[in-house]
Amino acid sequence: MALRARLAPIAALGAAFFALAALVVLPAHPSQAAARPEGSTIEVSVPANGYLEMNGRRYRGPFRITAETDGVGVVEVTSLDAYLEGIREVPFTWDEEALAAQVVAARTYLAWTLAGGRTETGRRIGYDICATAACQVYAGVEAVLGEDGERWRAAVARTSGEILIHEGEPARAFYSSTTGLRTRNIEDIWPGSEPAPYLVGVPSPGEDSPFVRWSWELPEFMMERLLREADVAGGDLRSIVNRTTEDGQGPWMIDIVSDTGTVSIDTWSLRSRINEAASLFPERLPALRPDGVQYPNTVLSPEFSIRREVRISRHGGDALVLPYYVVEGAGWGHLIGMSQYGAQAMAEAGSTYPEILAHYYGGLTPVPGDGFLPEQLAVGLMIGGEKAQISSEVPLQVTVDGLELPSAQAGAWTFLWVDGALQAIPPIRFAPWGLPDEF
Repeated sequence: MALRARLAPIAALGAAFFALAALVVLPAHPSQAAARPEGSTIEVSVPANGYLEMNGRRYRGPFRITAETDGVGVVEVTSLDAYLEGIREVPFTWDEEALAAQVVAARTYLAWTLAGGRTETGRRIGYDICATAACQVYAGVEAVLGEDGERWRAAVARTSGEILIHEGEPARAFYSSTTGLRTRNIEDIWPGSEPAPYLVGVPSPGEDSPFVRWSWELPEFMMERLLREADVAGGDLRSIVNRTTEDGQGPWMIDIVSDTGTVSIDTWSLRSRINEAASLFPERLPALRPDGVQYPNTVLSPEFSIRREVRISRHGGDALVLPYYVVEGAGWGHLIGMSQYGAQAMAEAGSTYPEILAHYYGGLTPVPGDGFLPEQLAVGLMIGGEKAQISSEVPLQVTVDGLELPSAQAGAWTFLWVDGALQAIPPIRFAPWGLPDEF
């Protein structure tokens, strides 16, 4: 009798496992569908004292996991303050006024994003804002659990609910790392952008950043290959002409003359094309900084120029002519709105966070954001991928379209995208094979 009693729960667990296998093979929904069909969402959560871990970062959760047309989608549903505490945009060791300015800018950017509605991808996968630098970098609780995390948490609490408002709507509170000592008008960076009186060029002195000025070079034959790969030149280069503008006069342009003609392109677009093409020369690009550390991108900002330089090298009695192209630029990022290193410089000089924000955003100062900020939001952590592995040190609760599966032990669940369907592999301890050690 005792043996049968002990086998009963094992048999029940086995039946549950095989039921699970049938439940979690979920087809991807059509990309054009307005709403997700039933039977296509897995939810994973943990008790309040636990965390979900994915890609080396911890999150409070819960997670929604779906099969998308291009891979696995993972969305975290979280509170407003938990989201802000997870923003990882500046070092938490910075001055508390710079941290407070960054929180308000991040909260305002969120409010502006929400006011504009979800993107097409956001509607399809079910998130309000993404977690990458394409939106603003979000790292879950990993950020505040680390060293100096309490300083950032304090900045979130100190500025609770505050955003920047312009003409009754959340401001477009763009920000970037370094602006090369001066920010730029939005219409001078992104062609066709609507001008804004609070997104105009202002001085940004004191930026203690390795990206204030940057440069790199390539021999002429490499630059020709790079620009051909970037689809802005063909054959031999004939000349490159840089055309700069004053504030409000439109983007900087570069005229690239080659055997196939002339291409005139704004520096923001050229930056993107060169960065994509730079994989041609992984041993040289991105280049090294003067201190030997590699730059984060090949072209760091839209404020740059390209010039040809001829060098003479002598070997014995022979002179060798070596043509090079030198790329010189300033700043890292789009250069619009607040400079993060500039905010830190102002804070160190004694400015308060409202003063910092007013300087970079045309006099706007923080006000309550009532009506623009939700209590909860959905953050897109993974937008298409072959695999998502989610683990926890405490038992997970897994739900398939509202149906709770038997409580799982701590461990890693693997979610695979296979032939347009989502497959879930539970922790090995959840599977029916293998008896408890004490059996």
